[in-house]
Amino acid sequence: MPWPLSRKLRGKDKVQAVRLIRHLQTQYALQQLAMETYNDGLALAAGTIERGDEVFNRPKGLLENPSLVARYALPASEKKVAITEQMLSEHQAFDVSGLPKQALEVYNLATESLTVVIARARLQLTCLEDWVDNPSIDVDERMSSLDRAEEVTLLDAVGALNSLIERAGLVGDPWLAICHEVFNDVRGRVGLSPLSATDFRARWLQGMAGGRGRFFGTE
Repeated sequence: MPWPLSRKLRGKDKVQAVRLIRHLQTQYALQQLAMETYNDGLALAAGTIERGDEVFNRPKGLLENPSLVARYALPASEKKVAITEQMLSEHQAFDVSGLPKQALEVYNLATESLTVVIARARLQLTCLEDWVDNPSIDVDERMSSLDRAEEVTLLDAVGALNSLIERAGLVGDPWLAICHEVFNDVRGRVGLSPLSATDFRARWLQGMAGGRGRFFGTE
């Protein structure tokens, strides 16, 4: 029998749900790092670029110089693939024993989303490599073929996670505190200093409002 959506998690179920929420927020911080790294590489390689909000309004750039693409975009794409593969390693290592039913469902949706994220990152790298080898070919359609699938699976995963966050009683400042902590953890992995609570909140709210809320770059 499904749990009523209004029923809050208590005791061990809440502890396990919070453990998963922290893990998945770390995953999304890593995904943000991968996205910013890739987009910065494209910006350096492109003749012109529209940065967009870097989430659903994706950057649009014109790649004209194979040397610049090889110098900037390819290494950034390789880093994106490496980060997503690290995400998969950490996700597979996460202990799902003891998770309540809804939390396990959230984990499984995150797994489906991550599968598409990795496939898209690898496809982008392959397309860039192919274009550098032969700039006369058109890789635009192939390169964007998984964009919609990534968007759909991510929306499903985030929607389920938000429901779990609400049932665990972490809406608002408690949840934002977890996000601040895990984003600083990921910043530390790449040698960046931690963001203050004020700076993090400002970047987060900018992103939530449709702006370019960046957590690992300066632009």
